[in-house]
Amino acid sequence: MAFRKKGSVCKLCGKKKNITFEGDGVQYPVFSCPEHGLESRNEWARWWKQYHNRWQQKDEFWDQPREKPSCLVSYFCHKFKEFYGYEYTLDCTNPIPYTSKDFIMSRRILALFHGNARRAKNYINWVFEKRVKSVNYTVSSFGFFSSPQLVNEYNAARARSKIIRRSSSLPKNFVEWCKEHHPSIFERQQLSTWDDLNGLIAHIQLRGKDCVEALVVTEAVKRNMLSDENTYKKLED
Repeated sequence: MAFRKKGSVCKLCGKKKNITFEGDGVQYPVFSCPEHGLESRNEWARWWKQYHNRWQQKDEFWDQPREKPSCLVSYFCHKFKEFYGYEYTLDCTNPIPYTSKDFIMSRRILALFHGNARRAKNYINWVFEKRVKSVNYTVSSFGFFSSPQLVNEYNAARARSKIIRRSSSLPKNFVEWCKEHHPSIFERQQLSTWDDLNGLIAHIQLRGKDCVEALVVTEAVKRNMLSDENTYKKLED
């Protein structure tokens, strides 16, 4: 997480402050006046030391209103570096982090998700995976994510993903469970789609519950994939 080299002015004399950078690896700005010296309180340094990795410190921080902006900004910076291989440059025009452009953008994005920081986090993941895709496309600022049109695209994609069709693949963790606990099911039945799972119910109704198919269906009920052992999952064509 690097910082743009923009300055501010000293409140005592009105002169433009100098900016130097400190920190090991990832640096933060240190403001100083040519006449009055270093600031007694560097808010960027304070934010960096306490909040730069807030997103991974405690899971509950994502649900706490005062922590949400720091979680979102720090997570975006993490994903940016992970995707591009270099650190995002935060705007430090303002010496107070929470009134800087990136934090203003974080609050705007949170508002687009009605304050749900976890959904905003998933949205950031989706944008990098589905919209940015290539490192040849450069995201120049966090503000890129604050587009209502882009959020609408994400919400539409999320709604489509919840529609289960006959040909939709079963959850990978469920298939892995079946392979580990009841591998014989794959010798007896085709089991890769939701329509196949419904087929197991038909098998039980015809042959009875004393079979491996019944054990697999029971597990599907436990996982809330089916409402009960006798009711077919409603699927789209």
